[in-house]
Amino acid sequence: MYCIRFIILLLCIGITALSKAQVYNDIARYAIYGTPQYGVKIQTNIPFTVSADMPTINLIGYSYGAKAPMSLQISFYIWHDNNVLYFYQPVISSSGAYTPKILLANEGGKVVIFIDDKVYYQRFYVNAFSGYNQPSYYQGWSIIDAPLTGTDIAEISYTNRFKGDIYLSGNGIWNSQGNVGIGTISPQEKLSVNGKIRAHEVKVETANWPDYVFAKDYKLMELDELAAHIREKGHLPKIPKAEEIEKNGVALGEMNRTLVEKVEELTLYLIKYAEEVKELKKEIQELKK
Repeated sequence: MYCIRFIILLLCIGITALSKAQVYNDIARYAIYGTPQYGVKIQTNIPFTVSADMPTINLIGYSYGAKAPMSLQISFYIWHDNNVLYFYQPVISSSGAYTPKILLANEGGKVVIFIDDKVYYQRFYVNAFSGYNQPSYYQGWSIIDAPLTGTDIAEISYTNRFKGDIYLSGNGIWNSQGNVGIGTISPQEKLSVNGKIRAHEVKVETANWPDYVFAKDYKLMELDELAAHIREKGHLPKIPKAEEIEKNGVALGEMNRTLVEKVEELTLYLIKYAEEVKELKKEIQELKK
C-alpha cells in the first residue's frame, strides 16, 4: 500500500516538474548605460524549423530614455507553405507604455527578436513559456547591440483587447457598451464630450436631403400662414424652440437638413415674387404707353 502511494507521489512530482520545465524565468538580461547603435537583438536558441515551438516570450523592464515601463508579451509559430518557412501570425501585446517596432528573423537557423529602436539607458529581462518541453531552446540566449542580418523577417503586430469599463484620466471612460466619454463617465452616445471640440472637418451622414422642396407637387406654405406661425410659436416651422435646444442640444445632421430645406423654400419665395415683380413691371410699362 505504501509502495503504491510512493509511486503515485513520484509520478505527481514528475508531472509537476515536467510542467514547471515549460516555464523559463530570467533567460537573459539587458542593461545599457548609453544608446545602442543599431537596436537590441535578442539571439534565442529556438530553431527556425516548422512547428519548432509555440512560445510566449515576455520582455519586462524600463526604458529610461522613453520614460516608460516595458511589459511586452510576444507569441509566434513557425509554419510553412510549399516548404517555405515563415512566422505564422506573430503577435505582441503591451501592458506597459513602451511599444517599439519589433521584428522576428531567422539568423543562422535560429530565431532572433529585434527591437528596432535606440533608447538610452534601457534595461529588461526575458521570461518565456513554452508549449513543448524543450529546455535547450531556452538556454544560452544573448542580447546584443547589432544590426539585423537575418532572413524571413516579419514585423510583429500589436494587439490588445479590453473587457469592461476603461477609465481614463481627465474624467473619461470607454465603457463596455462601446460608448466613449471625454469629460464625462456616463456617456449615452457613442461619443460624449463635456467640453469644446476643435476639428478641421466634421462629416455627418444624413438621408432624405431636401431636394424634394423643388418637386412640382411640393406644397409651399403661404407667407401669411408662415407669418401667423411665427407670431404664435416664435420660431420657424420644423425648427426647435430655444428651450428645447438648450435642454437636448442639436442633432447636426437633422438640423443641417432642415436649414437647407428652409433655404430652398426661401429660394422658391424669391423666385415667385421675382416673377410677380416682373409681371408688375410689364403691366406698368403697358400703362405708360
